[in-house]
Amino acid sequence: MQQLHELAQSGPPWARERAQMALAMMQQYESGGISLEEYQELMTDLVRSDQLNAQADDQDVKNLLVSCVMIGAKLA
Repeated sequence: MQQLHELAQSGPPWARERAQMALAMMQQYESGGISLEEYQELMTDLVRSDQLNAQADDQDVKNLLVSCVMIGAKLA
């Protein structure tokens, strides 16, 4: 999850925004604010949108973001 924190602080704007959202969802799940099913669905939706494909100008950063979010969703 270190990579997700790094993206949230220093990635391109589109990656920073999504990484911050993923971290917020992780915190919400860990605090009991959302169920496991909701958490996994939200995390998956975060990186599965057409908007991400349109915004992602760096394929390596996109792949890193997608990997981090999907791993985070499966670790829950």
